[in-house]
Amino acid sequence: MNNSPIDSRNPGSRYGKCNERVEANLAEDTKEQIVALARKSGLSTAEYVRLVLERHVYGAGDQLRQVDPLL
Repeated sequence: MNNSPIDSRNPGSRYGKCNERVEANLAEDTKEQIVALARKSGLSTAEYVRLVLERHVYGAGDQLRQVDPLL
C-alpha cells in the first residue's frame, strides 16, 4: 500500500480521474491566501484549488450534496 499524501487523503474528484494539469501565474499574496485557506480547511493546496474550481464549473449546489470541508 502506498501511503503518499494523494493516496491517503482525497480519492480525487467525483467528476473523474484527476490526471490533467492547469497552470496559472498568481500574485504572491494570492498564492499565500490560497495556501492559508487550504490549510484552514484541512486540505492540501491542490485539493482546495480543485474543489474551488469544481464549484465554479459545476455549481455550488452540486457540491453541497456531498461532505464539503469548505463549509
